[in-house]
Amino acid sequence: MKILVVIPLAFGGGAEQVAAVLSREWAQTHTVRVLTYHLGPEQLDFGVALETLSVPARPDLWGRIANAWRRVRAVRRLTREFQPDSVMAFMDEAGMVCVLAGLLDGWLSRLIVSVHHNPQWLSPLRRLMLALFYRFPARVVAVSQGVQEELRKSLHMAPARLAHIPNPLVLRPPEESGASPADLPSRFILFVGRLDWHAKGLDVLLDAYAALPAGRPPLLLVGDGADRGKVEEQAARLGLTQEVRLLGWVRDPRPFYQRASVFVMSSRFEGWSNVLMEAMGEGCLVAGTACPYGPPEILGPDLQHMLVPVGDSAALVQAIQARLTMPEQARRDLQAALRARAHSFAAPDVAQRWIALAQQTLGDAR
Repeated sequence: MKILVVIPLAFGGGAEQVAAVLSREWAQTHTVRVLTYHLGPEQLDFGVALETLSVPARPDLWGRIANAWRRVRAVRRLTREFQPDSVMAFMDEAGMVCVLAGLLDGWLSRLIVSVHHNPQWLSPLRRLMLALFYRFPARVVAVSQGVQEELRKSLHMAPARLAHIPNPLVLRPPEESGASPADLPSRFILFVGRLDWHAKGLDVLLDAYAALPAGRPPLLLVGDGADRGKVEEQAARLGLTQEVRLLGWVRDPRPFYQRASVFVMSSRFEGWSNVLMEAMGEGCLVAGTACPYGPPEILGPDLQHMLVPVGDSAALVQAIQARLTMPEQARRDLQAALRARAHSFAAPDVAQRWIALAQQTLGDAR
């Protein structure tokens, strides 16, 4: 099968990492080409050479319109040359461009778009645009069952066009993990993700950490974002400057998962939660929020008790403290259960589900 992957950026987290993992899997047995709008400083490994437009995002309206048209033209040019059996678009900036290109050139029956966010939290204009554009692709893949239901219910998308495929987890032997930073403490509480104050519930996280008993392990935040300064200010107000460490973006956070005493996810909303899945895959104990959508599905019915209500810092304190004080045997049993659950999202299996869906759309088109 010939597959064209379209992704706005070749670096970052979330959807970009998912597209890279899936492209690497597909490239082992299929012909894959990847088109990105902008390479950026840190490029993910897609398993094939990247084709870039060198068209980074622009803030002004006319600039965005000009960019969109350049991107549509590039997708049309590449699809005419490559003649892919399936076009797979990751992120809305790629999905909407591919819808326009497919409308103009008549290959919408081969287009699959992926939705990684919770549409409930988008602006009214963005929701309206998605409701209009995403009526055209052959399939719209939701990263979680919750997102799939939200697309059906609030954006009124036809159930026959919707599908759910979870994000893939890359399984590697422990010896392949990157080197651990030399200055990691022996015990620590870990957060990994974008520093988005509201979406990631960083206010709840800091309030919960401040309420932990004396002698608590330090809190390490791996990731970066626009609200880094806000996190630093709140940590200072709470007297936590010496205990809260902001480490910035890390390419491979697995050494942190492997050595953390507990991983904390305090989000108010998610589409899935790659970092939760990754932490589980490394056997890291977790304390998180039962936010819409993703975390309850990732943990499954047997492990959902590890989640607390969204925004409830007192409950999060109890969950963190319970993991920190867990007896050794109970800790090992829970680690094994978390690993086993995470391994159900193994990348080769998830990649094959995409291929099966692409083959189904080809059959439908015929």
